[in-house]
Amino acid sequence: MALTARAEQATRSRFLDTLAELLSEWGAGEAGELRPIFGESLAEFTDAQIAGFAGRLETTGSDWGYHPPDPVATRLSRVVHRRVAAPGAELYDQGGLAVARERPVIFLGNHLSFIDANAVDFLLHREGHGDIAARLTVLMGPKVFSLPLRRLASLCFGAIKLPQSPSRASGEAVLSKRETLRLAYRALETARERRERGEHLLIFSEGSRSRTGSMQRALPAVARYIENPWATVVPFGVWGTEKMLPLGEDHAYVYPVCVRIGRAFEARRLFERPHLSRTVISDAIGYLTADLLPREYRGFYSGTPSELAEARALASSLA
Repeated sequence: MALTARAEQATRSRFLDTLAELLSEWGAGEAGELRPIFGESLAEFTDAQIAGFAGRLETTGSDWGYHPPDPVATRLSRVVHRRVAAPGAELYDQGGLAVARERPVIFLGNHLSFIDANAVDFLLHREGHGDIAARLTVLMGPKVFSLPLRRLASLCFGAIKLPQSPSRASGEAVLSKRETLRLAYRALETARERRERGEHLLIFSEGSRSRTGSMQRALPAVARYIENPWATVVPFGVWGTEKMLPLGEDHAYVYPVCVRIGRAFEARRLFERPHLSRTVISDAIGYLTADLLPREYRGFYSGTPSELAEARALASSLA
């Protein structure tokens, strides 16, 4: 028994050494500084939990559908984000969080970086909304699961792996239209099941990270996730993550990230209006998100051309 215990401890110690090296390369600090921090932060977890996390770090995302959160990953994500979130990192709430405490909601927002959802989780937890963060399920494209560090980030909360829109996919994320449609329907059904379990869905309405820092046009398919008159929708905006983890890099920099949570509205308000297209609905969501962002991030939704007038009016009525 003593030999077994020492062997398990040695295995745990080696894994913590590896984590310290991995997250040092990511930008969380020097490995020698991180190692005791991780040892203390993860002390309450059993060797079996650490081993389970190590296994999931290798395999999560290998198939489609729902992937549950891992408590070790959640703790690690919050520890390292505390180290890279510069002074000025803030969570602003315009009322949506109070509603999220009462019932499941669908958070819809912009997308700048692989760590957007982790920034939301970190700030929610830091500001005393850990109960809301604990119920997050995030819809993610396949690229999130392509590297160990990205898989670690995905394990911070529940995750649904879904195909990217053919218009936004690239590289290994490109699938046939038939396969994309099949997997998209599967993701819709999985999202419905998680919501019925009382979880909050978090969806990036652009379908991929912005390459400029400014909002792209929201995908019409996002409207499918709120085609339920009992759904409660909460728009949100995130900024600063594109500087903390820039596009094309997997190294983090100390930077203030901010999240603004908007007001909640009931999806039934959309269904009461006849003949609304998914495009108008998704553009209205785009405007609701853009209105939460600094002006330089609003991009496609920085103005109101005539073809977007109906969506702008709809967004104003929902705000």
